[in-house]
Amino acid sequence: MRLLKQITNRLNALKRDESGATMVEFMFVLPLIAFWFAGTFTFFDAYSTWTRSVKATYTVADILSRQTEVDDEYISDMNTLFASIMGTDSSETYMRISNINRTEDGLEIDWSVGTGTYPELTRNQDIPDEIFPNLQIGESTILIESHIPFVPFQEYIGIEARLLVKKLVMNPRFTSKLANSDHPSGESS
Repeated sequence: MRLLKQITNRLNALKRDESGATMVEFMFVLPLIAFWFAGTFTFFDAYSTWTRSVKATYTVADILSRQTEVDDEYISDMNTLFASIMGTDSSETYMRISNINRTEDGLEIDWSVGTGTYPELTRNQDIPDEIFPNLQIGESTILIESHIPFVPFQEYIGIEARLLVKKLVMNPRFTSKLANSDHPSGESS
């Protein structure tokens, strides 16, 4: 009987003891804090990568808009610049630069060059005309498309690995159209 009373007293004392409660509560909350931290880092990284890709694309577009004539090597150098701004190797990124004309029939490809293994734009139907401003017949503009792979820090929070694509239209500044010395008008690579 005395043994039973001692066990009961010890259990009651253990029930009233709160000296380890903080550690137990911390162990319950720790996974939530870790998940929140990883999720915040992943969202920040995704947003940071996207904004850097937009800025890099606008930088390339601004440089191209100031040119009167380019060649395929110059366009390849623009991909290298884009990759450098993104802090990655140019073999992981690719761009497509196209000169698009407005004709009576609609938008038409004057010339197009893709870097790396990315193909040039060959069919007028593939022109993303929803991003083009209203152009007058005979007016020309430059279409810049940039692509960079994004792999998130953690995929379990809902952001998956994907290809970040930015399409941008820019008018040439010092000429009516951007010429490509490697591709006379109407000829793609």
